[in-house]
Amino acid sequence: MIRDALASLARQETLGDLISRAPLAGDVIRRVVGGDSVEDAMAVASELADRGRWVSLERAAPHVDTEAAADGVLADSLTLVDRLAQAGLGGVGEVSVFPESLTSGSPDSARGRLGALCEHATRAHVVVMVGMGPAAHVDATLDSVTAMQDAGLLVGATVQASLKRSEVDCHRLADRRVRLVKGGRRAAPEIAHEQPAETDKAYIRCAKTLLRGAGTPSFATHDPRMIEILESLTRRLDRPRQTYEYAFYLGRQEAAQERLGAAGERVRVYVPYGPQWFERLVGGLAEQPSSISAAVRSLLPGATA
Repeated sequence: MIRDALASLARQETLGDLISRAPLAGDVIRRVVGGDSVEDAMAVASELADRGRWVSLERAAPHVDTEAAADGVLADSLTLVDRLAQAGLGGVGEVSVFPESLTSGSPDSARGRLGALCEHATRAHVVVMVGMGPAAHVDATLDSVTAMQDAGLLVGATVQASLKRSEVDCHRLADRRVRLVKGGRRAAPEIAHEQPAETDKAYIRCAKTLLRGAGTPSFATHDPRMIEILESLTRRLDRPRQTYEYAFYLGRQEAAQERLGAAGERVRVYVPYGPQWFERLVGGLAEQPSSISAAVRSLLPGATA
């Protein structure tokens, strides 16, 4: 019920509207989203870069139902590439995108727009990180990404440890740019691990494979125990710092970010932005710290900030 109400509210107001109406809650929410526009996201990216963080910016578009909307996501992403390059942040900033946000349904149009974005980004010396959609689309997405990598484009792929196939995929991609995530999309038990403990074990097996490879793995996790295991693995495998990275959502595990950064580790912060930023936040509400959940709930009609 809360999720439905929040999603409805988000369709009616921008981040600026919410902050004006509920400033205390707005202060907290600004910690976890990059705002409504490219300008907002760039301001966050610049601040993070000044603090020594690397950044990954995504124009949040969870529901693209027309080709015109997909063109809008592409245009925004191209602008974001240009702005990162112009600001001198191409070396520490990347653009994240999900193939399904680049089409209203046609795989061909998604591939075409993704290819155009990656070609443009490579000319600007900016990396594009491709998110992973439903399990049924994994083969097509990985085939597209590896083909672009083979063509010399600056592009990486996301691998979900929750899928049983991912250990094989990590062996295949160990010399590439890969972001390893646990994976939050449900899939049939024959293709996905059902228990969180099994996903955790698979995540570590995948991490070992990637750390033994020649690629540049990105480990996306907010699990303190998992971070400790990854730190131990990098030492045991003699993996030099800055040849891999830890990735966090904006506003999550900030103490861990500070500790890792102070130790000389590369820390990347994922920043969602755009008109549908709130839907992305609501989608992960269950994983947000209680202070953020309370602030989000305070935005409901009739509640006090």
